[in-house]
Amino acid sequence: MDTGILGHAEIAGLLDAGVVEGGEYININPASLNVTLSDTFLAETRHPHNGTGFHYTPCDFSLRANAGMTPAFTTVHDQIILEPGAFCLASIKEKLNLPTDICCDVMLRSSAARMGIQHLLAGWGDPGYSGHLTLELRNVLRYHAVRLRAGDCIVQLRFHRIKPLAEAHTYAAKSGKYSGDVGPQGAR
Repeated sequence: MDTGILGHAEIAGLLDAGVVEGGEYININPASLNVTLSDTFLAETRHPHNGTGFHYTPCDFSLRANAGMTPAFTTVHDQIILEPGAFCLASIKEKLNLPTDICCDVMLRSSAARMGIQHLLAGWGDPGYSGHLTLELRNVLRYHAVRLRAGDCIVQLRFHRIKPLAEAHTYAAKSGKYSGDVGPQGAR
């Protein structure tokens, strides 16, 4: 079995097989697939009672699953305007159903990077993952806001074929805490 990064024909085969539900053939590149933003964004909220908006209680990574210990987010539909330095969570519209021999990583498209969007590189689909990947996005521009809309094609997936894993070693079997996600998800 050949392992490595998948090319155009193999990615088309993934769409045919339902590994990427909702993927468009027109979005297949030589070695990646452009995917689109879903219609829901989670935007970091300002503190409502002080002029700076700063939350003085820090988010504690070790307590991320406890209420109040993750950043405060508000839900925004269809589009979001990221002010300079702002952060949001978004998800891809396409659903992944990764088999035991396919994994993928999320890469920001160069056109999005050139507009000042940064993806914080936490996007990865392990073998056995099923759901809509969450994206961590930030506007790194100093003087301009950036508008993101549902359907914008700002990231691409690069697929890798590996030796098949035993079912007990797939994402779903190991932890799977984000498996089945629909829409952007905060830290768990």
